[in-house]
Amino acid sequence: MKKLSLIFLLIFSPLFMGSAKAENMSSNSYYLQFGNFNMGSGEFDRGNQFGLTYTLGGTAIGPFGEYGTSQYFIGSGFQYIYQIRQFSFSLSKLIIDFGELTAGIFANDNHTLTINTGSAGGYQIYVFENRPLTHSNNSSEQISNTTCNSGCSKSLAGIWDNPSNDGFGYNVLGDNVASDFINSSYFRPFADNSSGEDMEIIMSSPDVAFAETATITYQAVPSVAQAAGDYQTYVIFVAVPGY
Repeated sequence: MKKLSLIFLLIFSPLFMGSAKAENMSSNSYYLQFGNFNMGSGEFDRGNQFGLTYTLGGTAIGPFGEYGTSQYFIGSGFQYIYQIRQFSFSLSKLIIDFGELTAGIFANDNHTLTINTGSAGGYQIYVFENRPLTHSNNSSEQISNTTCNSGCSKSLAGIWDNPSNDGFGYNVLGDNVASDFINSSYFRPFADNSSGEDMEIIMSSPDVAFAETATITYQAVPSVAQAAGDYQTYVIFVAVPGY
């Protein structure tokens, strides 16, 4: 019988590798070790119609952490790393209380509107009332919408600083508000939904907004013949993002 011998020959061959190079990036607030170069990046702008940024290449591509819910978020790689920020709109309070109304004396109250457009390209904010200030027990008894001192409309504010002109209206001052609200003396009547009137823009911008604010001041004064009682209405704000 022949014997079969297997001989394992182990050969150790040293490999001499060239040194690896990596780019470290830093500033006063961060230090990135082992970063990488993209093979290309830039921005397209076709006749000011759009802006498109791009990057080409990358290693370890993907999201790390969770945006908005963890202590960090790193978006590594291509342009999908842009984050979708939420569009938000808020009012500092939801009830306007004039207290006791007296003929010939203005009653005022206000709240603050805040808007963040996030990733939206601008915004418009509209407002309207469901009906004029109406007596809670007698719907035919109302405090009419203001006509200001010498005329104003739901789309054009006018000076209203004479309390002998009874009515109900509002003023808006702040970021990107409608230009007819020149100062705190200029008021509009609300668009009246019960009469089929269209809501009106009070604040708008084509640009991204970060915590833009406006103060809405409500003003009311009853007539001498106004019936006693509680008066109320609903004011509705509509915030529309632009894309």
